[in-house]
Amino acid sequence: MDEAGTGRRLAALLAVWGASRALLLLFVLRVLVFPGPDVTSDVSVIYRGWYEVLRQGTFPVADVAWQYPPGAALAVVSPAALPFLGYATAFFVLALAADLTVLALLLYGGRAPDRPLRGAWAWTAGAAVLGPTLYARYDVMVTAVAVAALLAGARRPRVLGALAGVGALLKVWPVLLLVGV
Repeated sequence: MDEAGTGRRLAALLAVWGASRALLLLFVLRVLVFPGPDVTSDVSVIYRGWYEVLRQGTFPVADVAWQYPPGAALAVVSPAALPFLGYATAFFVLALAADLTVLALLLYGGRAPDRPLRGAWAWTAGAAVLGPTLYARYDVMVTAVAVAALLAGARRPRVLGALAGVGALLKVWPVLLLVGV
């Protein structure tokens, strides 16, 4: 495979990712209206409410909707890292950053000449199909940790275990990465 062909394929992938993610941001920021129910209210109402409780130094134990491991609090309070943005906007920007991290990790994992960009294309297309839900849940942040764990695990099983543990503190499903290890 020649470098020019590889460069064109990478440019096409990045263009599709950029266009699809710009569209997703326009939907979650309500610049454009996505058909169907508004999934962003989970961020602006539920996550924001939990954020206020967590800022007081306690978990929202009285809220039956809080059914997450303790590390989930990190995702919920993470918009505080962007204090110049409103809570929901900061959350969506951080979700976009996590999405970009997943893409970068998949591109890194597929950088060898014998490894095509299929994983990055699958992520780009598959995640876009989720629509605004991709940025209206913190799962994309957990996915970034899980993808990092899988890539690290090929050479460093202990790092896979540590990252899977971190992922499981955010949401339970990354513990499944340890099955068969």
